[in-house]
Amino acid sequence: MGEGQPIGRYDDMWAGWCTKVICDHLKLGVKTGLPYIWHSKASNPFVNLKKEYNGIFWQEQIIPFFQSAVLPKDCTTVQKCYIELSKQVKEKLGKIDPYFNKLADAMVTWIEAWDELNPTKVAAEVPNGPAEGK
Repeated sequence: MGEGQPIGRYDDMWAGWCTKVICDHLKLGVKTGLPYIWHSKASNPFVNLKKEYNGIFWQEQIIPFFQSAVLPKDCTTVQKCYIELSKQVKEKLGKIDPYFNKLADAMVTWIEAWDELNPTKVAAEVPNGPAEGK
């Protein structure tokens, strides 16, 4: 989510939220449930709270954003979906804090880097296409 980002320790949740929206749109299955491995480490809850404060506050708007995100039918690859999602992040979450504009730009950069580093792989169209009504 970028160096110096104001919502520390949210990278895994952000990735999960983005993945869920895209997989639902492309009719790809996502398995959720209890973790297979229990991760426990000693950490300072006060340090964590300082890192996570903005994220805890912003979740009130971030979660509904992801719950209501709709991708157009012409988004038929993960890359196209992620680029479209970045536009919506900038448009809707950018109003919360300028950080989300920076994050939206970074999402595009990530896809560009992925495509550049994987030139022999053509972005595969999902066989069943996007979910109905989205």
